[in-house]
Amino acid sequence: MQFIADADEAKEIDGISIHEIGIPSFVLMERASLSVADCVLAFAEKGADRILVVCGMGNNGGDGVACGRILAEKGFSVAVLLLGQEKKASEEMKQQLLIARNLSIPVITTALPSEYTIIIDAVFGIGLSRDITGEYAEWVRKINTSGAVIVSVDIPSGIDASTGKVLGAAIRADYTVTFGVKKRGLVLFPGMQYAGQVIVADIGFPAMAVEKVKPKAVSYGREDILTLFPKRIPRSNKGSYGKILVIAGSAQMSGAAFFAAAAAYRMGSGLVKILTHENNRTMLQANLPEALLSTYDGTELFGKGEAAGKGDGKAFSFGKRLAEELQWATTVIIGPGLGQSDTAYFFLKQVLTLRDIPVLVDADGLNLLAKVLEGGDDTLNSIESDGRHFQLPGNFLLTPHLKEMSRLVKRSVEQIKDDMPAACQHISGAVLALKDARTIVSDGERLYINQSGNNALAKGGSGDVLSGMIGGLLALGMPSFEAASLGVYLHGLTAEEYVGKRGFSSMLASDILEELKNLLP
Repeated sequence: MQFIADADEAKEIDGISIHEIGIPSFVLMERASLSVADCVLAFAEKGADRILVVCGMGNNGGDGVACGRILAEKGFSVAVLLLGQEKKASEEMKQQLLIARNLSIPVITTALPSEYTIIIDAVFGIGLSRDITGEYAEWVRKINTSGAVIVSVDIPSGIDASTGKVLGAAIRADYTVTFGVKKRGLVLFPGMQYAGQVIVADIGFPAMAVEKVKPKAVSYGREDILTLFPKRIPRSNKGSYGKILVIAGSAQMSGAAFFAAAAAYRMGSGLVKILTHENNRTMLQANLPEALLSTYDGTELFGKGEAAGKGDGKAFSFGKRLAEELQWATTVIIGPGLGQSDTAYFFLKQVLTLRDIPVLVDADGLNLLAKVLEGGDDTLNSIESDGRHFQLPGNFLLTPHLKEMSRLVKRSVEQIKDDMPAACQHISGAVLALKDARTIVSDGERLYINQSGNNALAKGGSGDVLSGMIGGLLALGMPSFEAASLGVYLHGLTAEEYVGKRGFSSMLASDILEELKNLLP
C-alpha cells in the first residue's frame, strides 16, 4: 500500500522531519538534489548535452540550483536561470546560489531554452496555489516548446499538488522526481499527463514523520492482493461466502445482469440470485446456469390491458415476494441495465429502506436515485438532502461515473473533474467509488486513488463487471471502503494483463472475467 499526499500533508511531513525530529532542511535539500541529478545522469551524455536549470526563488529553486551544481561537478555544461527577484529568495535558495557562484557555475537571468538539450524545472513546487500568468506563463511556454528533455523537481510547475489541476499554465515534463511520497497531483488527471515518468525518491523523511501525518489517500499494488483479499475457510459451504441479490437487466437489456452476476461469482461469492425481467431468462440460464433466477414481466404493479394503471391484484404479492428476496440476501446490487421504469423505481425505493446489509447502487440505480432526490419522496426520510448534498445510511455504496455523479449532486461534469476528492464530499454516509480514468473511492475521511487500468476498459459492460466484483467482495465480508478499493484495483489490473498480451482495442467486458482467473488467489 502506498501513501499519496496532498500539498498540506507533504508540507507537514517536511515540517515534522525538520522541526520535530531535527533533520536540517539543508540535508533534505541536498538529498533531493542528488535524486534529481541521478535521474538526469541516467540518460544524459557528457559533452553532448547542455543543461539549463530554471529556478524560482523558493526551496524548489534551491533544489534546482543544488542539482545543477552536482551535475556541473560531474563535468556537464550547466547554467542556472533565475526567475523572480533574488532578494526575495528563501534562505536555503540564497545559500545554494552562494555555493554555485563560488564554484563559478553560470547564474543567469535570461536564456534561450531552445539552445539546451535538458531543462530542469525548479520554478514552483507543491506550494503553488494561484494561476501562473504573465512572464512566468511565457517561460512555461518557452520551456514546453524548447524540444529539450524536461525534468521537474517534485511536481511540474503549474500543477496543483492536491488536485492535479493546471493552474493557468504548466510544464509538460518527461520525468518528475518527487520526494518522499507521491503527490495527488501526480496521480490525478490532468496532472498525471504533465508529469511524465514519476520517480519517488527517498530523501530521508523518517517513517515516523510519514506515519504521524498518515496521508488520507492510498493506492494499491500487486503485493496488496494476497494481503487484502478475503481468505477462504477450510471447513465451509456456499453459505459461508454470502448470498448476493443482483437486481439488474430490463426487457431489452440482459447483458448487464449477466456481467454483474458472473463477476460476483468469479470473486468467490457462494450464491448469486438475479432478479430480472422475464425476457432475460433464456440468455441467463444458458450462459450462467450457476445463478439462481427470479423474474418479473413488468405488469405486477400496474396491471395490463383494461386494468393498466389500476393494478390487477398482483401488486401486493409482488411486493411481498420482493421483500422475501431482500430478506434472503446478505448483499444487494441494484442498477446495471435496470432501466428507469416504474417497476425499477419501485425496486429502488424498497432497497433504500435496507439497513442491515451492504447495498451497492450502480448505473440506472443511480439515475433513479437522482429522481428520488429531485422528487423529495417523503417515504424516504432517511435521505437528507439540500439539493447539492445528501446523506445516505452507512450500508450504501455508490459507483457513479462522472455524468451520473453530476445528476446526483447537481454540479457540472467539469466542476467534478476539477477536484474529484472535493466532489465526493457532496455525498456523505455512503462509500463512493467515483469512476474516471483515475477512479477514486471515498468514505468521507479516507481516500483511495486507483493507479491500475487503461483505456481498454472503455467498453460497454465494463462497469457492470466492476459492480459485480465489488459486490462479491462485500458478500465475502469486506467493509465497503476496502471492497470498493480492491475491486477497482483488480478491475484495472485485468486490463493491464490483457493489453500486455494483446492490445487496447479488442478487450471486451467478458475478457475481464477471464483475466480474473489469473489474478485472484
